Amino acid sequence: MLYSSFKVSNYFYRENESFGFQNYFAILPVIQNDKTLGSIVIELKSKALQTSNYFPELLIDGQIEDKDDFKDYSYAFYSDRKLLSQSGNFVYSLRAKPTKRPVKTFIFKDTSNVKQPWYDPFTTYSHLIYKTNERNLIVVSKEKNKVFYIITSVTFFFVILLMFSLIVIIMNWAWLRIKILTITNNNIKWGFKVTFDKILYKTRIQFSMVFAVVITLILVGIITYISISTQYQTQQESMIRDKIARITAAFENGFFDKYMTKINEESQIAFDALASSYSSDLVLFDSLGVLRITTQPRIYEYGLIANHMNAKAFINLHKQFKSEYIDDEVIGGLSYKTVYAPLRNAKGETVAFLQLPYFSNEADYKERIGSLLNVMINIYALIFIAIGLFAVIIARQITNPLNFIQQSLSKTIYDKKNEPIQWDRDDEIGALVKEYNTMIAALEVSAARLAQSERESAWREMAKQVAHEIKNPLTPLKLGLQLLEKSWREKDPKFDQKFERFSKSFVEQIESLSQIASEFSAFAKMPDTRMERFNVFDVISQAVIIFKQMDNFNIIYRAPETPFFIHADRDQLLRCFNNLLKNAIEATPPGRFGLLEINYEITDGNILLTVKDNGNGIPQNMSEKIFEPNFTTKSSGTGLGLAFVKNSIENAGGKVWFETEQDKGTTFFLSLPAAV
Repeated sequence: MLYSSFKVSNYFYRENESFGFQNYFAILPVIQNDKTLGSIVIELKSKALQTSNYFPELLIDGQIEDKDDFKDYSYAFYSDRKLLSQSGNFVYSLRAKPTKRPVKTFIFKDTSNVKQPWYDPFTTYSHLIYKTNERNLIVVSKEKNKVFYIITSVTFFFVILLMFSLIVIIMNWAWLRIKILTITNNNIKWGFKVTFDKILYKTRIQFSMVFAVVITLILVGIITYISISTQYQTQQESMIRDKIARITAAFENGFFDKYMTKINEESQIAFDALASSYSSDLVLFDSLGVLRITTQPRIYEYGLIANHMNAKAFINLHKQFKSEYIDDEVIGGLSYKTVYAPLRNAKGETVAFLQLPYFSNEADYKERIGSLLNVMINIYALIFIAIGLFAVIIARQITNPLNFIQQSLSKTIYDKKNEPIQWDRDDEIGALVKEYNTMIAALEVSAARLAQSERESAWREMAKQVAHEIKNPLTPLKLGLQLLEKSWREKDPKFDQKFERFSKSFVEQIESLSQIASEFSAFAKMPDTRMERFNVFDVISQAVIIFKQMDNFNIIYRAPETPFFIHADRDQLLRCFNNLLKNAIEATPPGRFGLLEINYEITDGNILLTVKDNGNGIPQNMSEKIFEPNFTTKSSGTGLGLAFVKNSIENAGGKVWFETEQDKGTTFFLSLPAAV
């Protein structure tokens, strides 16, 4: 054995064949008076790593090592295919399967759990196998769950995305609905105002459902957290109470007087061995609460705790004769639970007090709570995703009928045939649809009656206007004929002169009647249009030539060389410009030199024509009625000229409007699209 070992120092050796363990032995000579009496052989074997860890972190020298990186791993050492040692949760076989893999190579292998629970079918183990030589084998194993890993990853990214989305949505919502500064009429007003008028009904349903579920999950999570924390604390208290009862019974049945007298190395070793057999730390106090012996003497040597028993525990046990006392104590930043119990002799007298501190309580509690929170976050995130999708589907199902009704309402036309909405279910939406169908039926009847009434009213107004316009020239005709008849009977010598004068007047009045009939006829024939493609500047030039010869009136217009073609009724557009030029001439007050200016502006696919005069302008109170039929600002006329202009331009797909200024003139704007 000596020759197969590696010498570490003068007396210590390490075994070369100690695979899986660190084994040392020492050969110490016994010398007395320079004479060697013999040798003492001491063998040291390392313990397995899965020993209980109840050593307080406060007493660890240097930086505390984080063992969490390897806590989920298991390992095993095999020699000659026999299991030497193992650690971790995986259950290894006592004999390894034969393998012909080359030495010093890594092999990866996945296996499933033999007794796999029904609720966890996706858990497998990944093994790393390393063959050091032909005899020795090392296996490192780790639990693996792909589904749980995927869910955890999705949950993490979902939570990040959700937080980012919430920030963006809240900022956008606040920007649109929170007003701090308001500017009105050149005034700046400061004030805080939140508006909720533009939130969709569907959004409200989704938000309400998600909000209700989130609040419920939070409440359930809080209740679960409190319940499990309380349950864990209760279990810990029950465990340490049971443990100290067994340890107290062992002390009382044995001889603990050696711990009450002088403490030596032998008694310390015996006390530590007793505590180690229960995997616990122990502290023994005498009947006055003074420290006698402990498994962690450095806590008291460093002055972290006084050499006396906890005051509350001493009062409860010594003064109030309690059989045990549990308390939460703190050393620096370490919180732990501890239990005290009295030790009695054969006479039932309390001769000492025993303390059992549970130093690993806080670490175990944090680990379990962390695992609980991890599981809860993953589950709640999946529930939140499912509820969010469910809320979107439900909101759409609820609002789809409303969208359908909204589309049907948008297609409702007053003077057209409206189809009723078909709805099969007899619910609230069905009642709304029924009322809508009843309404459109009544609306059609009302529309027919109103159309008939409007037609009758229009004919009455037209007849009244025609009668009024015809009556104006008929009155002077009647009076003239009566005067001629009287002159003829009385044999008036000036009869010929009067006849000639009245004849000219009769002709003018008859021409007026003809003009009135022509204007009404032209207005009535507006729908009969003949659309053609032509140059708009040719029509304007044709109208300008007729009126350019007027006295005391000037028209400024220069036709461009490049034509602009439109698609319209040429005759209607010519009469349109004739009406505008005629109105401009008639609007010029006496004594003012008339000036009319025609300009144009060509844009992409459109032409804007302006006809500007320097007449009296249009009164403000008449501006809204200027394009209505039968409305006129002149003492004579049918009031159909500008109505004809408006209809002509709109038939060509254009628009007409005007700007006016009293006593300075009016400008008409005509916008026409180019011919395709």
